[in-house]
Amino acid sequence: MREGPFAYGRTQMTLTFQKEVAERLAANTGSKQRSRLSVMAQYLCHVQHVFTIPGRAFVPKPEVEVGVVHFTPLTQPKIEQPFKLVEKVVQHVFQFRRKYCHRGLGMLFPEAQRLERTGRLLQLADVDPTLRPCQLSVSHFRSLCDVYRRMCDEDPHLFAYNFREELKKNKRAGQEREADRESRSL
Repeated sequence: MREGPFAYGRTQMTLTFQKEVAERLAANTGSKQRSRLSVMAQYLCHVQHVFTIPGRAFVPKPEVEVGVVHFTPLTQPKIEQPFKLVEKVVQHVFQFRRKYCHRGLGMLFPEAQRLERTGRLLQLADVDPTLRPCQLSVSHFRSLCDVYRRMCDEDPHLFAYNFREELKKNKRAGQEREADRESRSL
């Protein structure tokens, strides 16, 4: 069954965005504009920043320029995994934009297993851990998503893991220990 942008076949879209958003959507691997938005759009569609309309072309004149972007949905997505899984991996990678990609990918895993599992993910996906998020191509993300999916299949609780929940839990536990120490010292 076709879902999302594929529900009605390969419907092409030409849309306008603020110029900076248009540049991010179409940003190539290695570009400073490359972002989570770039990868999420480009794994589903061929994305082309067609042209920019200057703000003076509109009445009233907006403060920004407008980018026209053409989307052609692909026959098959470049990453054949569930959208939520792809979104999770891409989101984690770009969480630390200026750090090496292994930093964000580590947040996919519980702290106790983080180093081992992150290393395994990168090794099996054949991705250099010292690449920065903007240097990763859609094929890198495909490999990472495929391996992460296999890891989630091996450990069904892994996909539901949220590092923020673990941080909150650890913080509460630390506060409880501190309160317990204070009550003992009274």
